[in-house]
Amino acid sequence: PAIIKATADVNVQIVFCNAGYILPGFFYTKTIKQVQANIECNAVSAVQVTHHFLKRMMDASLKGCFVYTSSASAVLPSPFAVSYASTKAFLSMFAISLAPEVKWLGIDVLAVHPSPVASRFYDGTVKIGMMEAFRKLAMGPDALPDIIFASIGRTIWKDVGPVALGFRLLEKLVDLNALFTLTAPIMHRMPDFQQQLAALRSSGSS
Repeated sequence: PAIIKATADVNVQIVFCNAGYILPGFFYTKTIKQVQANIECNAVSAVQVTHHFLKRMMDASLKGCFVYTSSASAVLPSPFAVSYASTKAFLSMFAISLAPEVKWLGIDVLAVHPSPVASRFYDGTVKIGMMEAFRKLAMGPDALPDIIFASIGRTIWKDVGPVALGFRLLEKLVDLNALFTLTAPIMHRMPDFQQQLAALRSSGSS
């Protein structure tokens, strides 16, 4: 891979795994290639990058850090963004599972759960009502670097912004299995579901 060749003669000690995109809409309307590409970008690539550079750090007895851009969506189930939320949940669990293995070597691991960021991330995607509401609370991208660097070595998960903090609080107060078991049978009556269903029908899909 290009990243291995490009860094062959460089002692890389700081690794940011930031690649990711959202694939909104009903999961079953996506081709398996689309879903696999989303998983590959959001999760598998981070595993591959981590494995390569972690082994190099350990072989050279180097200290360093790995930082993963997860999401507030990692905390709560996210209908209409199934592969996105699942891969972000994977990243967060990957980070917190890896951290104890490497901390004693002087290697820190951090997974950041930012609230929506005012960027072009959502450009060209299918509109989801709840997501659009959260975007109104979006953070400026300039606020993230200082928070991220201040968190390395001090915590493994970092919730940033009102949406991420709100999701974390809800997770602690409510049993998510009970909540979604109770709401799943009536989810099709929700405005977001009806919006996605209407968009699906208008496109001629079934």
